[in-house]
Amino acid sequence: MALKAFPSVPKVVEPTKETEDMGTAVNDTAETPESPAPLNVRRYAMFAVAGLAVLFGLWKGVEWWNTGRFEVRTDNAYIRADITTVASKIQGYVSKVVVTDNQAVKAGDLLVVLEGGDYDARLSEAQAALSQAEAAAAQARAQVASKQSLEASALADIAAQKDRVTEARAAEQSAKANAKIASEDFARYAELTDKGHYPAAQLDTAHAKADAAKANADQAAAAITTQTSQLSVAQAGLARAKQDIAAAEAAVAGADAQVEAARARVQAAQLDAGRAEIRAPISGVVANRVVSEGQLLSPGQQALSIVPVDQAYVIANFKETQVENMRPGQKVELHVDAYPDLKVEGTVQSLAPASGAQFSLIPQDTATGNFTKIVQRVPVRLAISKEALDTGLMRPGLSVEAVVNVKPTQS
Repeated sequence: MALKAFPSVPKVVEPTKETEDMGTAVNDTAETPESPAPLNVRRYAMFAVAGLAVLFGLWKGVEWWNTGRFEVRTDNAYIRADITTVASKIQGYVSKVVVTDNQAVKAGDLLVVLEGGDYDARLSEAQAALSQAEAAAAQARAQVASKQSLEASALADIAAQKDRVTEARAAEQSAKANAKIASEDFARYAELTDKGHYPAAQLDTAHAKADAAKANADQAAAAITTQTSQLSVAQAGLARAKQDIAAAEAAVAGADAQVEAARARVQAAQLDAGRAEIRAPISGVVANRVVSEGQLLSPGQQALSIVPVDQAYVIANFKETQVENMRPGQKVELHVDAYPDLKVEGTVQSLAPASGAQFSLIPQDTATGNFTKIVQRVPVRLAISKEALDTGLMRPGLSVEAVVNVKPTQS
């Protein structure tokens, strides 16, 4: 029996790495005519990027020419404020602390209260001493008035005594005249009696009248002496009254001085009593509170500090080569490190009269053989805008970058 032949089955060949590479090469060869398109896209992209870079550089160059070349900057700048240290003026124990750290206060607000019993007692004592001094001064003035009254009385006595002396002298003149007449009459009558023309009995009467007239004259002379002596006594009394007045007025001056001294002691005691309440000298925020209740404060001992954050400013230390065109009033842009997103504006307020090195404890000495030139820094005070100060974020001590526009203004 003959066998039937079956048709042959084609042999399946497994793809090898060589065949895959050949196929890939064939495909790449087939796609090669389309490759120029991606190259043109990349070339156009490179040209576009280069053009944008040139435009950006031109824009930055114009910006630098208009503003950048006039900007002077430094990061050696810090916020400052005139911090006030509050201290006690008297010695005393703290009875109450009214404020806490970081509390806002206004000028005149009560901060600390000291025990003031001792000072109140001293005030009462000073007031009592003042009352005594005023009473002594009033008594001294009364003495002056009394002495002045005695002086007036002495003046009146002198005037009256002068009148009496005048009257006595007039009486003496009259008595002398009468005595002279009586003496002359007696002499005439005696002569007539000797001649027998006048009775002897009448002569005795004339003699008696002459003696009486002479006695009256002597009495008038004695009265003048008496009145003159009394006038001298009155004048001496006036002199004593004047001396007493001078002494009384001196006593008044001394008493007035005592009153002024006592009044000064009262005022000092009032001040000390009032100083038992420590009040804020300025408006600001309380900081560095080191006082506590029950603590003994001495005069001048610090209790706390007050920071006037609404009056803060910036001290920027610019290089000496940067301040050539810097003037007060120029605009300043401030960048506070603590608030990078906050825009702060300001102005140049003033430039220091000397570099910062001149105020150091050991000033720089350049008169040496190994001299090395060091760029100096000039402190510049910058005012912060009111809008920035009102935020309350301008805390003294924060670091700042300051940019000053020194572009000259058109006049």
